[in-house]
Amino acid sequence: MKRPFQVKHKKLLRYATNTGIAFLIFWTFFFIHRTGLQDFEGDDVFRLIYNSLMVNVILEGTRRIAKRLSKLYDWREYGLRRFIYEWIAVQSYILLVMVLFQVIPRLILGQVGSYNFTDAETIRDVKEVFVFGSIILLFVHFIRSGIYFYNQWHRYLVQSEKLKKETIKVQFESLKQQVNPHFLFNSLNALTSLIYKDQDMAAKFVEQLSKVYRYVLENKDKELVPLHTELDFIYSYLFLLKIRFRENLRVDITIPDHLLNHQVAPLTMQLLMENAIKHNIVSRDEPLFITVFIEDDYIIIKNNLQLRESREESTGVGLKNIINRYKYITDKKVDVEVTADNFIAKLPLLSNVA
Repeated sequence: MKRPFQVKHKKLLRYATNTGIAFLIFWTFFFIHRTGLQDFEGDDVFRLIYNSLMVNVILEGTRRIAKRLSKLYDWREYGLRRFIYEWIAVQSYILLVMVLFQVIPRLILGQVGSYNFTDAETIRDVKEVFVFGSIILLFVHFIRSGIYFYNQWHRYLVQSEKLKKETIKVQFESLKQQVNPHFLFNSLNALTSLIYKDQDMAAKFVEQLSKVYRYVLENKDKELVPLHTELDFIYSYLFLLKIRFRENLRVDITIPDHLLNHQVAPLTMQLLMENAIKHNIVSRDEPLFITVFIEDDYIIIKNNLQLRESREESTGVGLKNIINRYKYITDKKVDVEVTADNFIAKLPLLSNVA
């Protein structure tokens, strides 16, 4: 948060810069018409102060125009439109201010005093103010806009890099959840039991386990995958869980066929299911129900809440990183709702990009 002194100091610096530009414009016109500093007269001091005020009004106004347009039209999305609107608005504003500061006072002086507005030299002075003044002020304005645009671009770049790092972090977290000792230990225990009881089922278990690891390794670096690819992975993952939990874990997935080619962020559905199992009781007396369905272009993953008294320690990054991954990919937001009976996560379902 900026302190009042810092804000005031920044404003004073801006006004001083604007005044310096006004001096530059004045001295340009002065040396066009005069031969040197010896011709500097008392009226020129007044003109210098007057023009400094005018330039400050122009530059402060054009700054506010640019700031206002930045809120309405983002450079990344409306680049050309933003440039055209800003050019028209700034040019119109400069002309308006110059009329107020140059033309109207000269008209008044021409009517009530000895100042002759129709004099050729006066007309030439007004033209020079309009033409050269506008060029210089527009040049200064767009230099300042360029600096602002560069700062915004740099900020967006830093933010993008930060989100990329968070994406890599959640992908790594997903990989760790698959290869962590608990998951591997439970899978091997289930496999050992199957080898003695049902060798065919044991062979199928190994096949599904290899599919899970293969999917993680092949897709962990991708931003999006087709929904049908993610679901194939989910079915393999659930096969392993069902061997372990049997009827204590009940999962119902209802996805229309015409949506299977839409896009989702890989491993996010699995993370939500993993969290549901990690934090809730899964037993014969209290089975865990997980339902997956589509609603308003969102994938809904819903589970009943029956929290364990002693839960596994949470890393605290899973859900947050899912939200940030989608923030990096799309403007659609991940929505999370916790009721008295259910935990509901809504993941954006993105249209297939050909």
